[in-house]
Amino acid sequence: MKVSKLIHLPKPEVTKAAVTERLTVFLLELRKNKLAKEFIGDDENSVDLGLNEFDDVADELSEGMDLTWEDRRRIRDRAENLVQRWKVASGLAHLKEEEVQRLKPLISGARLIEPESEHWVDEVVSALHEEMPWMAPATQEVWNALRHCVSIGKPIYLPPLLLNGPPGIGKSVWARRLSELLHIPRCEIDASLGGVGFAVAGTERGWSSEQPGRPLEMILQHLVGNPLIVVDEICKSQSTTSQKGANHSFSDSLLNLLEPATSVAWECPYFRIRIDMSHISWVLTANDAQRVPEPLLM
Repeated sequence: MKVSKLIHLPKPEVTKAAVTERLTVFLLELRKNKLAKEFIGDDENSVDLGLNEFDDVADELSEGMDLTWEDRRRIRDRAENLVQRWKVASGLAHLKEEEVQRLKPLISGARLIEPESEHWVDEVVSALHEEMPWMAPATQEVWNALRHCVSIGKPIYLPPLLLNGPPGIGKSVWARRLSELLHIPRCEIDASLGGVGFAVAGTERGWSSEQPGRPLEMILQHLVGNPLIVVDEICKSQSTTSQKGANHSFSDSLLNLLEPATSVAWECPYFRIRIDMSHISWVLTANDAQRVPEPLLM
C-alpha cells in the first residue's frame, strides 16, 4: 500500500502536544543540570568528574523534581504561540482548529490503492467484459491503463474517460461495477442538476451553502487519494450565475480537476489551500457528445 501526502506544507507539521513535550523535557533537563552544578561546584575535586558521572549525579539529584503550575502555564502559552506561527507559515492560519484536524490525514498521507498484479488486472477486466461485453471499447481502455500502472509500479489511475452513447446502455452501471472490481471508493455526480459546478469543486466561504466539493469529501471520508468519480450527463451541464452576477462554469470547475498540470496543486474554494487531486480517476458519461462542453473534449 502506498501513502501520498495530498497537502504539501512549506514547513514541517508542528503539534501542540509535541511542542509541549519538547519544552517540558528541555526545562527539566536545564534545571537538573543547574542543580548538579550547584551541588558539585567547580573546585579541584569536581574537575575530575567525567560526563557520565556528572549525568548520574544530576539524575540522582533531580529524582522527584516536578514543574510548578506556573511552569506548565508558560509552557502551554509558548506551545500555542509556536503552533500559531506554524499555521501562519504553512498557510493554514485562516482555518479553524477543527478544520485543520479534518485535513490532517491528507497532510500526513492518504492511502493510494494499487493493482495487485498483471494477473489480477486481467481477471478484473475479464469479469467486467463478461458482464457487459457491449462496453468492450471502454473496457479495453481500462485494461491498457491498469496494465501500465502495474508496469511502472503506480497506484490505480485511469486517464479521464468519456462514455458516449444512447440512454439505457449501462454507462453508469459499467462505471459502478468497475469501482467495485477495483475495490476503490466511488462518487457519482449528476451534471444535469443545477449548481453541479459547486458539487464538483465546492462552494466558497461566504455562501449559505459553503462546503467542500464531493470528490474532496469522498477522499476525506475514506482517506483514499485515488477514488473513482463518475460524472453523469455532462452533455446537460449548465453554468450557474450568483445573485451578484458572478458566473460559475461547470466545465471550468471540472477541467481544473481533470488537467494534470492543475489537479496536482488544485486550490480548494472552501478550504482555500492547495490539494493534490491528480490521483483521481474520472469517468464521464454523455448521451450526445456534440453537446459536451468543448474544453472537455480536447
